[in-house]
Amino acid sequence: MNKRAPIYISVAVLAIIVAGIAYSQRSTLRDFAYNISKPTLPEAIVYTPPTTTPPVVTAPTPTPSTKPATKPAPTPTPVPTPTPTPVPAPTSPAQINLAIPFMLQAPKQDWSEPFEDACEEASLLMVDAYYDGRRTGWGSDEATRLILDVVAYEDTTYGYNKDTTSADVMNTAKNYFNHPNVEILEATEASIKAALANGNPVIVPAAGKMLLNPNFKNGGPIYHMLVIKGYTKDGQWITNDPGTRNGPDYLYPKQRLLDAIHELGLTNGRKVMIVIKAP
Repeated sequence: MNKRAPIYISVAVLAIIVAGIAYSQRSTLRDFAYNISKPTLPEAIVYTPPTTTPPVVTAPTPTPSTKPATKPAPTPTPVPTPTPTPVPAPTSPAQINLAIPFMLQAPKQDWSEPFEDACEEASLLMVDAYYDGRRTGWGSDEATRLILDVVAYEDTTYGYNKDTTSADVMNTAKNYFNHPNVEILEATEASIKAALANGNPVIVPAAGKMLLNPNFKNGGPIYHMLVIKGYTKDGQWITNDPGTRNGPDYLYPKQRLLDAIHELGLTNGRKVMIVIKAP
């Protein structure tokens, strides 16, 4: 017998063991590789409620004087109003990142219904939390309860909760979350950046498989929604994608996400976005 045979066998066994461990931990290894390769993001901007206008103070009416009238002062020569300097049109900043906490649509990693299709509900809850000033995520029990509460509202209001349209999401934002200033707009690079520059998060409907997210199972859902919370100098969108545990601050290439935006996940669906503005 070859004296080296036991060594070869040991190496082969060890290789099989290592391969088995690597396969069983492939998700963890993929998460680790993604996290260490993620670039440094812009500092997250916390929502600051607008300050209220101070009340107008009216000066008291002077009491008529009993002294004899004096000679009126000469009328001053009016000073001409200077011509204002033209102000250039505002432009979007080079990069921006809104401080929106992340919620996984399946908080307990249970991807059965309704959580398999709870991306719309999770997206709304994240945006609502941003305006509430929340900085941290949710425990799995709390997140589950919040999602189920929105699902119950949708079932009562629309008769369904799966695959809600942009109009449904807008109405839920208005009537359930009490955000009166919501718009559905055409989704373009310029319009998305303008909304974010004004401090307004953006929710977009997408054809999930066109996102090419390696964290999705079976290539991703047909219909998906996610939150766009910013963009980087090199042209990537910063998102909170509720469809994966790697969703917080997930980066999508600019054109890939723009191409994937479609109402109801249809490849010929409207390219729209839901902009929820400050209350």
